[in-house]
Amino acid sequence: EKRLEVYKGRTIPSKRQRGKVSKKDYYKAIEANGDSCLVCGSKQIEMHHVMFRSKGGRGTWRNLIPLCPEHHRGKTGVHQNKDLMLHFQKRQAELYGPYYHCDKWDLYKAGLIPNTTDRAFEEFFEK
Repeated sequence: EKRLEVYKGRTIPSKRQRGKVSKKDYYKAIEANGDSCLVCGSKQIEMHHVMFRSKGGRGTWRNLIPLCPEHHRGKTGVHQNKDLMLHFQKRQAELYGPYYHCDKWDLYKAGLIPNTTDRAFEEFFEK
């Protein structure tokens, strides 16, 4: 069994947990980006982690965009097409700043927010 990380007395959720997309974040991502594929406009969508989970991307709404299955995992999709992947990473960074893919635990550990409340996390991005 893997031991959970403890930082300044707080137990940090596992990487796997932090990559999961909650219903709240899913709907907030749709609110922010619309409910169709950002490439072709298809209404059949999957949520894509703009910064891949394997690279530390979290399941927070700023790191999520709706893509159809083809533009997500297909031959022309972001997982195969580096230019498309970089396009969306640049887009998110321009919209939300360089920490768009982070969660409250990342920002707390980096000393960017004073605590792990959702309020401190949102206030960071509002600045």
